[in-house]
Amino acid sequence: MSDKTFKIFVVDDDPVAQMITVDQLNDPHFEVRVFDTGEQCLAALDQAPDLILMDVEMPGLDGIATCHALRETGDCHAQVIFISARNDLETHLAAYDAGGNDFMLKPFQPKQLAQKVRLAEQYLEQKRGIAEQAQYAQQAAFSAMSFMGEQGTVIQFLRASFACATPAQLATALFEAMGQYGLQVMLELRDGAATECHSSHGLCTPLEQSILCHAREMDRIFQFSDRLAINYPRITLLVPNLPMDDPDRIGRLRDHLAIIAEGAESRLRAMQSERQRLAQADGIVRAAAELSATLAAIEAKQNENRLRVLEVGNDCLTELERNFVRLEMTGSQEEALLSLARSAIDRYNQLQHEGKSLSDRLHQVAAGLQGVIAGENTRPPA
Repeated sequence: MSDKTFKIFVVDDDPVAQMITVDQLNDPHFEVRVFDTGEQCLAALDQAPDLILMDVEMPGLDGIATCHALRETGDCHAQVIFISARNDLETHLAAYDAGGNDFMLKPFQPKQLAQKVRLAEQYLEQKRGIAEQAQYAQQAAFSAMSFMGEQGTVIQFLRASFACATPAQLATALFEAMGQYGLQVMLELRDGAATECHSSHGLCTPLEQSILCHAREMDRIFQFSDRLAINYPRITLLVPNLPMDDPDRIGRLRDHLAIIAEGAESRLRAMQSERQRLAQADGIVRAAAELSATLAAIEAKQNENRLRVLEVGNDCLTELERNFVRLEMTGSQEEALLSLARSAIDRYNQLQHEGKSLSDRLHQVAAGLQGVIAGENTRPPA
């Protein structure tokens, strides 16, 4: 049994019956009050009785009418046990319709009364336990629904962060998420060499910037009073207005904000990687363009040199033939010398052709690189 005092009202117009009933309720656990009429009982309902032992036959308001009036007040807690010398069906039905919980026939034995009282007390304890369980279940359900709603804000932010291309856009997405939690925050976003400070009301003041600078040196998650700081390598999130009147919500917010900050950290890291890839791609584009221009210049110079070599070779052969008369050489000697000169010129032309093949190969490689840069499924020939 509970240690709480069990309040019992005895309502009976017969002093002898009152005395007998009260004498059998001699237990320090019970708090017993006696009333002569139903009207007196109703007037004392503010004392919140647990059990009412109600005589059916009384002058004025009888027990049935008194119980009716009791239930009409909305009191469903008090257990009502009717006591009557009448054992007919009509009386039992009237007691039931009035909202009674049990019935005892006069005269009753002490053990019978003790058992009835014990059952009434057990019933109320069970009812109280069920009510507490229901309240706990309701609170757990509300907490779960709140958690799911708050978790939805986390998911919504993570989805929005994927579309953020700059730290400023990411800060806007963060403020929208914090607004759904009813929080004002300050942010420091560290993106490579640049650092940006933002707050829910706009740009950070110098004082807010100094606070963020100090918060940056704290632990990963640090709470002091109604302030919460969350740190990652690229972000510091400072909440200055936690709802201190709701400890459960504070615990949930710490978890949610840590996930949001970690998501922002990942997005900032991805932004930096994207910029590095873009810079590398831009360098490759410039290098490919310079390669193409250099190859074109080399090819033009090679063509020019090829023509000049042909001209020089032809001029050399002509001049050689013109001087054969002065050299007084035989025909076979002249032919041998001309053959050597022509062979040298042909060999040089062959070397020029090989250089042209190499240049064509480099042009193909450059064209393949340009195709890759343009996103085409082109590969440099093997």
